[in-house]
Amino acid sequence: MTDISTKDAISISVVAGLMVGTMAVFISIFATGLDDPDILFSLKIGLITGSTASILILTFAIYRINEISSKGDSREERRREEIDFLRAVLSPIAERVSSDGNSWNVLQRIRRERGVLVVDLLGLDPPSAAAIGERLIDSRGGLRRVKIRTGVIGKEYDSNYQPGVRNAIMQRLKIDAERVNWQVIQKSSSITLRPMGESPSLRLWVTRFGIFSIPVTLVMALAFRDLAGEGLEFQGLLFGASCGLVIAALAATYRDRSS
Repeated sequence: MTDISTKDAISISVVAGLMVGTMAVFISIFATGLDDPDILFSLKIGLITGSTASILILTFAIYRINEISSKGDSREERRREEIDFLRAVLSPIAERVSSDGNSWNVLQRIRRERGVLVVDLLGLDPPSAAAIGERLIDSRGGLRRVKIRTGVIGKEYDSNYQPGVRNAIMQRLKIDAERVNWQVIQKSSSITLRPMGESPSLRLWVTRFGIFSIPVTLVMALAFRDLAGEGLEFQGLLFGASCGLVIAALAATYRDRSS
């Protein structure tokens, strides 16, 4: 997870406030009818709602930033412990590579980039890459999100990385990554192991659904009611409400990927 500054919190709160305000404007317009909408009243409602949402989000964000800052030393300590743990786990691989006449330094190849733990496979051969994958799986209990750099593949293949390194480690990860609660995300130059996360409890899901369903369902229902046209308002209302409930249900299933 990357660090969030006060500037980021302000930007997020402004964007969120604009989104909420825009939604409030549309709700007001749909509620008063498209035939003769009160635009000024709707804009006033959107401004008040958006400003309130922005202030509340900014207040909560600053509170969380201050809380995290107060625990900054412990967080940095956890990060150092994680990188030291991974270096210790993979040091036998570095020793074996050195004995073969190659060089793979754990201090250089295992580092953090924007808060994410990175393992660079530059200098490894396919068997060593496979061994890296196996040790990562075995050490999952002490690791969270890990990015593995494999070099660019395809037409722009990075000649600095040995051919077959990516396939070697992918074969190992495909077998056991899911078993240890890791999701494998492939990109052209890297493989990211992200925690699959835990599904929300029934109580948390119901709480989220209750929060999301009211505004989303209302907007969708009113929008499709007016889109359906004269004579089909009821059918459009039902369809929009059904779509809103589905969207809210999907949003409520958000997983916690912090571990």
